[in-house]
Amino acid sequence: MGELRAAVAIARKDLRTWTRYPISAAGQVFVPLYQGLIPAFLLGATFFVGGEAVGLQESAGTSDLAGFLFLGGIISGMVAAAFWGMAFSLRNEMDMGTLEPSWLTPTRRETFVLGRALASLVTFSISQVFLIIVTYWLFHPRFLPTIWQALPAVLLAGVAVVGVGYLVTAGVMLFKEANFFVDTTNFLFGQASGVSYPITVLPTVMRAVALALPTTYAMDLMRHSAVGTASLLDPVPELGVLAVLALLAYPVGRIAFARSDRRMRRQGTLGQH
Repeated sequence: MGELRAAVAIARKDLRTWTRYPISAAGQVFVPLYQGLIPAFLLGATFFVGGEAVGLQESAGTSDLAGFLFLGGIISGMVAAAFWGMAFSLRNEMDMGTLEPSWLTPTRRETFVLGRALASLVTFSISQVFLIIVTYWLFHPRFLPTIWQALPAVLLAGVAVVGVGYLVTAGVMLFKEANFFVDTTNFLFGQASGVSYPITVLPTVMRAVALALPTTYAMDLMRHSAVGTASLLDPVPELGVLAVLALLAYPVGRIAFARSDRRMRRQGTLGQH
């Protein structure tokens, strides 16, 4: 309970900072639109036949391009919240010179990262509300009544990306080159999860990588429930696979973070850039 209270306090501090920069906060809503959803939808719309996404229907089992891409945007935003909100926030602390003083407090260092994860998930949820409104206004996705069955997959995906966020944070601490590392891993992780296309179109090697990621199964279950795509597995076993991967990702991420922390303490490289 003590760790959770400390994490909540850290999250509240980050959220107060977030609300003081409204233009930056607005960017979290509009960047996924103009960098991802709108260009992908317009490109896909150029290949419509009779107003329908025939190619998507053949490869994924649905012609609802707007719904297909919007659900991909949810996972993409969740991944970005973990990678940038968790991992890159430590780089910001290094740049401001506040990381070492913060880590001299009695609070566990893993708790600082968990607090930033909670804040990122809150800002992600807020941004998704606006994204839903804009998406319905512009693109009119046709979600099925069974969309609520995707909720367990969304929750498990949240657990998984927090664990992955710990892994990426460990990499940032060790490699120091945060911008390129976070940007690259964020893009590759999201694309490998199939946020913009069905993973069945990937080459065999890349498809094997995609099937090792928990977000791939979360993405597949969400689309199956919301727009009726053909699922990779039967939904119940697939949810079980997602649960196992998500519950593994969190402790593995924590262990990796703790090991990188111990290494930096031994080497005395925490404050080095």
